[in-house]
Formats: sequence, C-alpha cells, structure tokens
Amino acid sequence: MQHVPSISEVRQARRSAHWAERQRRQVEERGPSGLADAWWDRARAICKADPELWNDLARTLENWTGRHDGSHDA
Repeated sequence: MQHVPSISEVRQARRSAHWAERQRRQVEERGPSGLADAWWDRARAICKADPELWNDLARTLENWTGRHDGSHDA
C-alpha cells in the first residue's frame, strides 16, 4: 500500500524546503553572516509558535556568548 502523506507531513516538508531555500539564498548573498541570520529567523519563528522556548533560546545564547567573549556573568 502506498503511503499518502498527511497534511502535517506536507506542511512540514514545505516548511523545511522554505528554510533550506532561505538559507541557501542568504549564504549566497552574505556568506556566513547570512547563514546566521537565517538560523535567527528560524529560531524566532519556532519561539513565536511556542513562547516558552524563548527562555531556552536565551540560555543557549548566554552560554554561547560566555564561551566566546570570556564573560560568564552577562
């Protein structure tokens, strides 16, 4: 029997294709900073759908900046 994708599977595939194309375009236009911008946009979109994720993103960024700027008390 052939698998018929559900609506949510189709939407997820469409979102994935959209983000992949956006990343490709931004890298082509701006290099590594374009890729970072694309990931920021994606993180914001995910957090917008689930506001509780903002704290997780903030902690992740705090840890990352602490590793790279020598500051652990930001």
